[in-house]
Amino acid sequence: MRRKWLIALLSVTMLFGVVPAYGAEDSGESQSLVWEGYIPNTSGSEIFFTTSTSSESKVIFNSPTEIRTSKLVGEWVYFLLLDGTSESFAHIVKIKKDGSAFTYVSKDADYLHFQIAGDTIYFLKRKKGMDVDAPMSFGSMKMDGTDEKIIRPNSTFNVVGAPFKIYKGHVYYVDRNNGKLYRMKLDGTGTKVISSQKIDSYEIFNNMLFFEEDGPNNSKGILVDLNSQKRKTFNTINGIQPLGYDNNRLYYLTWGDTGQVIYVFDGYTGKKNKLLYLPFYDFFSGKVGKEFVFKSSSKGIVYKVGYDGTVKKINISRK
Repeated sequence: MRRKWLIALLSVTMLFGVVPAYGAEDSGESQSLVWEGYIPNTSGSEIFFTTSTSSESKVIFNSPTEIRTSKLVGEWVYFLLLDGTSESFAHIVKIKKDGSAFTYVSKDADYLHFQIAGDTIYFLKRKKGMDVDAPMSFGSMKMDGTDEKIIRPNSTFNVVGAPFKIYKGHVYYVDRNNGKLYRMKLDGTGTKVISSQKIDSYEIFNNMLFFEEDGPNNSKGILVDLNSQKRKTFNTINGIQPLGYDNNRLYYLTWGDTGQVIYVFDGYTGKKNKLLYLPFYDFFSGKVGKEFVFKSSSKGIVYKVGYDGTVKKINISRK
């Protein structure tokens, strides 16, 4: 029960605090990263930008209201901007990565989540007057917000964490009714169940799909090669937040009563090894190059963790 509570707590924190941000469908070795975090002692948020070669992170935008789901696509950063009237729903907006040219993509502040695939934005949107507990509409629009279409008016996407992810023409999502992982085509057809049990987390790294399946005694981490459909499985009892996949190795985070641990699961040997211990309230912000970016809420610092466990501090530059 405690593990479930911790997972739910961190899932909500990831939804409403610092969130990993990737451009378009890319979950690979992106050389730039944007993410968002709260401005200390305020209700506002700011967007950070860093590169794999820099020891500095720049704040490129700040707002008196909350920001979520920042995504770098070319020269533009797309994100959700709450207008202060709802704790869940927001406008889709964009700025250039230098912080200029702020533009509203959507007129209405009714969007819960979005992903970008190619030149299309896919979104979850509420029906007018409805709250987060009601089924959301899944739809698409052009990058400038025009030509909005509803693909599924009553989706069954779970709204906690990342409601859906897009990879190579498919939408991956957790069903809110049974907690299982599903896949469907971008037009809403061809729905297929992937997991046999409820899942706690999932992520896609290039052609590798990871999900953690909940069992009666232990949970299982499952890696699926999306090309061959071959699976690799390992046991876990602490919950998993996937961080990255490289050279047949899965990097993931687990947490306990006093802190967190980064583990590496080696697909060649089937063994998992500890890489680094982290404080409990240090939050994963995303991956840039071959390093993972974390933000320390207690110390107010940002740092990178390499594949070998090396830690590098990132200096924050504000306008």
